[in-house]
Amino acid sequence: MRWIGFSLLLTLVLHSSVAIAATWQTTPLSKLVIYPLHSAPASVIAKQNSLLSAEVSGIVQAVLVDVGDRVKRGEPLLQLDDFSYRQQYQQVVAAIESLEARIRLAEFQLQQSQRLGKGNNISEERLRQRQTELATLSSELTAKQAQRDLAQRYIDNCTVRAPFSGVVVERQAQLGELINPGTPILRLLANRGQQLRADLHYQDAQQLHKSRELTFVMGEQQYPLQLDTILPMLHPQQRTQQARLNFVGTPALVGASGRLQWRDHRPSLPATYLQRRGGEMGIFILQQGEAVFIPLPGAQEGRAASVDQLPLTTELVLDKTLPRQSATP
Repeated sequence: MRWIGFSLLLTLVLHSSVAIAATWQTTPLSKLVIYPLHSAPASVIAKQNSLLSAEVSGIVQAVLVDVGDRVKRGEPLLQLDDFSYRQQYQQVVAAIESLEARIRLAEFQLQQSQRLGKGNNISEERLRQRQTELATLSSELTAKQAQRDLAQRYIDNCTVRAPFSGVVVERQAQLGELINPGTPILRLLANRGQQLRADLHYQDAQQLHKSRELTFVMGEQQYPLQLDTILPMLHPQQRTQQARLNFVGTPALVGASGRLQWRDHRPSLPATYLQRRGGEMGIFILQQGEAVFIPLPGAQEGRAASVDQLPLTTELVLDKTLPRQSATP
């Protein structure tokens, strides 16, 4: 009788467990997953932001632009007094003309000497002197031509021109001021090509190229973005990677600060559905009518966990009071 009673009790327990399993509430992961929104500090930078300097010395003769002026590439910005450089140029040009005349005479004399040499009417030494004189004058002409080109370069540098199209944002040179080589005169900011710079943790940087909805958020304004590049290097102290993104449409102003936001392409499950078993965080899923515990690598209590390793058709068991024996070892 005692064995019969025990068998009846075991049968009732098993029947109760089957009944509990039959009433488990499940739902596919596709109805529960979220795609987390991440963010990182970011700022807007210009591709070209140059502090222009003078290459030659001179007195400022004219400042042709002011702060706020928009200029095109090659447009003159500032004019230095080039009188002394033009004088040097004229002196070199005069020296070149004199050398060219002497070279023509030396060529004629050499031709005469060569004709006389055929009749042995001139010594070999005299013929070589003529050849040497012509070669020397030709070398002097080449050196003077280089001086002429350099003098022309000095004259050209007296006119400071815009290296690219942009906006003048600073002006330091004043009319009548003596400028030396390297003296800052203007700051020119490119009016196109702004980029967003963000320093990301290594894991975020590796996933950014797959992410969606890249946006720069500055206050209540949002600017859509497109990833340009991620630099293949880590910051030695911060251990971050720098990302550069291009604006899609109207860009934000250079110097603006805000947040880079992006939506993770990997599905995640909210923390409320996570459970702890055996020191691991995971979820219970339905497999062949049984609740099976699946650990989620990297899952943390109170935070959404990635479930990209599971099909979104997986049935998640929603019951909070699951038997211990349902968990896989």
